Amino acid sequence: MKRFLTILILIFGIPICKGQSISKNDSLLVMRALNNVFKNFKKPDFVEFQKISTKVISCIICEDTQNSKLGIYDLKRNDFFNRHLKTIKNSESWKRASKSKEIILYKQNSRRADVIAFLTTWKANEFAPGHEGAQLGIYFIKENGVFKFSGLETIP
Repeated sequence: MKRFLTILILIFGIPICKGQSISKNDSLLVMRALNNVFKNFKKPDFVEFQKISTKVISCIICEDTQNSKLGIYDLKRNDFFNRHLKTIKNSESWKRASKSKEIILYKQNSRRADVIAFLTTWKANEFAPGHEGAQLGIYFIKENGVFKFSGLETIP
């Protein structure tokens, strides 16, 4: 049985891992984009925000996106900037994410994100005994070789 499992892992494990790998160059580009997002949220500037973000922002944590004409959770860039950025940047989750030392890059390849940067905001049992911890996910889509901010979510 162990041999069978080992063979299955060797046959199927390599392509699965390869499909989830992010190149060193892309990792560096995502980290640069993440840094730009934090800088822009700290001192909001719409002209700069347009340069570092996609035209549509997916915001799972924004309250009024359920009935969006663009699709559930989706907002026009200017609506996100004007109606939600200030609230998000003042949230405890955002403040903790901006100081997080734990970042996991996850290759997504969906219409909302090519890569998600998950930043630990609460470690297990830190928020409350038995709490599993939490992360803020910041979405990025690669456009013309540049990763641009495309949304966010929290887990759980």
